[in-house]
Amino acid sequence: MTSDGWSWSPTRALATFNPNIVPLAARPGLASNALPRLEDWNIPSLGGYGNRATPPSQSPTDENAAPGFGNGDKMPATPTPAPVAAKPASRKRKSDVVEINEELFPENVEEIDSEDERLAPTRADTCNQVRRKIRNWTESGAMKIGQFQDTLGVSPKAYGSFMKRTGTWDGESCDTYIKACAFFKKRELQGLPLKASKPKKPKTAESTQKAAELFDVGEVSLPREQSNKVPIFDTCDEVRKKIRALLAKDGVTQAAFVREISKTFTDDRKVSAANLRYFMGRKGVIDGNTNITYYAAYVFFEKQRVKAGKPKTKFRDEMEKAHKGGGVDTEHSSNAPMFMSGDEAAHIDKYGIIHIVRRR
Repeated sequence: MTSDGWSWSPTRALATFNPNIVPLAARPGLASNALPRLEDWNIPSLGGYGNRATPPSQSPTDENAAPGFGNGDKMPATPTPAPVAAKPASRKRKSDVVEINEELFPENVEEIDSEDERLAPTRADTCNQVRRKIRNWTESGAMKIGQFQDTLGVSPKAYGSFMKRTGTWDGESCDTYIKACAFFKKRELQGLPLKASKPKKPKTAESTQKAAELFDVGEVSLPREQSNKVPIFDTCDEVRKKIRALLAKDGVTQAAFVREISKTFTDDRKVSAANLRYFMGRKGVIDGNTNITYYAAYVFFEKQRVKAGKPKTKFRDEMEKAHKGGGVDTEHSSNAPMFMSGDEAAHIDKYGIIHIVRRR
């Protein structure tokens, strides 16, 4: 207890803020037992230094000056933050990204329910074949691995376990194998690509001119063209091969190709992008034979051959002999049901002709 009635000395405590403080009794007009006010001692309050907005002036040479900056000091300049390194710009053009997205995930595509019997496991692809499809899909940039895992509904651990295996059928009971089979089968049925295509080079005047020359077949006419009955002597797989080769050329787009082959018909029929996707998603000698893309594309490539003066290939001659001049059937689907006896089976040869053979 101090002489002023305090259990602790306010003078001593306040001196920690300002060493120039003198005893309370030495202040005229201030009773010795009165509580000190912050305004009397120049102590910072929530609103500043007493009634002043700034601290009292102190000389930087005064040994009793509190740490800080006096009247002669200048506040140091605010340090300039280091510039943030800019992220490298993507090399893909926006038009490339949009085109890839439209190609891989188009809006106007056939809806296939997950319970569709066509997606049931058939063991048509081995585990190694499915692993190869997965790598082609992710490495082409169609999806990131994490996105693909989420799409399938499998965990990273389950996905990694399947992908690390190497045997032909090693992993056939894994969820990743079963769900990936259904994923790729669905895309095949919808006629969608199983990997992202490489972005094409920007169009130039030269590439545009070459594309225009490729499509310029209007002056060539074929027998029975006016009645839309030109006989076809190419298999569906062969026509698909020619389409892929043409679309890989600089300046050639799917939209332009669809427009050009639609000119084949003398009636109101038009080939759509959906028709093209469906046909390109088929696999087999005559799988897709009733799709209008098959007929229109064949006529277009036949006109190209005639315009260029190229001779018929050996296989073309064999096709004509096998089909006896009538061409491949485009009216009846190769997948249509057939009635056979119990000891018979259907076989399609390399020319697209169906043979009924007896089982041994």
